[in-house]
Amino acid sequence: MVRTESFAMENTMQHYAWGSQSLLAGLRGEAPTAEPEAELWFGAHRSASSRIIQLGGRGAVQLDETIAENPGLLGAAVGERYGRLPYLLKLLAAARPLSLQAHPNLGRARQDRKSTRLNSSHTDISRMPFSA
Repeated sequence: MVRTESFAMENTMQHYAWGSQSLLAGLRGEAPTAEPEAELWFGAHRSASSRIIQLGGRGAVQLDETIAENPGLLGAAVGERYGRLPYLLKLLAAARPLSLQAHPNLGRARQDRKSTRLNSSHTDISRMPFSA
């Protein structure tokens, strides 16, 4: 059986000096901000989990905690394999140039002789015209 529920979420904004004061605010239909908004995180990262908005004014619950308590929400295969949401979606809004980040998995990092102390496996790739 496929679950068809959807949930409204509050997501975590990361404020870095290179962030835009208007792009993410504009996407949310809000006025530009005084503080730069660099990354909007969608996911269950342990340090900045999204929050699920509960219906009926009952507040919000942490997405990472909800998944930990109910790994089947991810689907049987993902829940069994990872037990957590296996990715973090970041929406970036750069107003100034920033460095490219690539976080290979541990095997690739060892192969490339970079680092053996990685604790994540992800790659950030973006293709969008940019000038600052």
